[in-house]
Amino acid sequence: MKILLLVRDRQSKAGSGRNAANMIQAITDAGFELDILDYDGRFWSYVVRACRAAASADIVQAIDMNPLGFAGYVATRLTRAKFLIVAQAGYAIAPLEHRKTKLLSKIAYRAADRVVAGSSFVAKEIERRVPGVHVGVIDPGINLATFSGASTAHVPDAVPFMISVGAVKARKGHDVSMQAFALAKKSIPDLRYVIVGSQTDEPRFFASVRARARELGVENDVDFLAGVSDGVLNDLYRRASLFILTSSNIGSHVEGFGMVFLEAAAYGLPSVGTLGNGIEGAVENGRTGILVPQNDPEATAQAIEKILSDKEFARKMGESAREFAREHDIPHLVKLYSGLYHGMLAE
Repeated sequence: MKILLLVRDRQSKAGSGRNAANMIQAITDAGFELDILDYDGRFWSYVVRACRAAASADIVQAIDMNPLGFAGYVATRLTRAKFLIVAQAGYAIAPLEHRKTKLLSKIAYRAADRVVAGSSFVAKEIERRVPGVHVGVIDPGINLATFSGASTAHVPDAVPFMISVGAVKARKGHDVSMQAFALAKKSIPDLRYVIVGSQTDEPRFFASVRARARELGVENDVDFLAGVSDGVLNDLYRRASLFILTSSNIGSHVEGFGMVFLEAAAYGLPSVGTLGNGIEGAVENGRTGILVPQNDPEATAQAIEKILSDKEFARKMGESAREFAREHDIPHLVKLYSGLYHGMLAE
C-alpha cells in the first residue's frame, strides 16, 4: 500500500510540524510505502505535482484543508486514489469561514473518503459547518524516544517555576497566564514563570505581555526564552513544577489539540489549560491537569495554587500525565492509522 502525504511544515518545531513528523514516523513504522510532497508555497504547481504523484498512490492524505486539502481533492478526482483529510486545527476550520474558500472547502470535505480530526473539538467544529460529514477522531501521537530523560522520575527545582511553550501570540493566552501568575505569587511568593517560544510571530502582543509583567510587578520573576534547543527545552520540562497554556479561541483560530501538553506530560508535569478547545483532548481534567474557562485569570490562579500547594496531589497528577503520554506513543498511532488505511481500501 502506498500513501501520498501532502504536508506543509514538517520541519517546524510548532505543534503542527511535530505532529506531521510523528505521523510520518507512524506511517513508516507501520511498513507502508510513503511518498511525501512538501508544499512549496506555489499552489497551482503543487496541485499539478499532487496529481502526478497521486496516479501511483492508493491513498492521498492531506493534513488540513488550506491549501493541502484543496490539492488532495483535485488529485483524487483525477485518479483512483482514496482521499483522506487529517484536520489538525485552524487550517482545517478557517477555510470554512472565509467567503472565497467556504464552498470549495465544503465540497472537498464531502468528497473525502474519510475525514479524521486531531481532537473531538475540531471534529465537532467541522461537522457543525459541513452538515452530513462524519469526522472521526485520532489523537496526535508523541515520539517518546526523542524526549531525553523522560523515563526518569520527575524532580522539580527547589524554587518552583511554571513553564509555557509556544509562540507568544494572542491565541496562546500569555496575557491571561501572566495575570494568573501574579495572583498565584501572593500565596506562592517564590514562584517563577518561564515562557519559551517565538517572540516575532506577533511582536506587538509580545511587547504587551512584557509590559503587563512590569505593570503587575513580576517582571524580575519571568524569563522569556526564544530559539532554545530541544536539549534545553527537555531540561526545562524536567525541572519545572507545572505546565501552563491558557489558549483562547479567536474566531476560527483555535487550539486544535495542544501537542505541548503531551510533551510536558511525558516528563510527568501536571498542566493547567483551558476549556472549549482541543486542549480538552490533550489533558484529562482533574487527572493529568486542570482545565479552566478561557480568559479567566482568577480561575487559572486557583488551579495553579491547587496543584503547587499540595505536593502529593501534584505528584499523582504528574504520574497520571506520564501514563497518558505513554498511551499516545508512536506505536499507538501506528495501530490506529493501519486500521484506518486498510478500512478505506476495503470499501
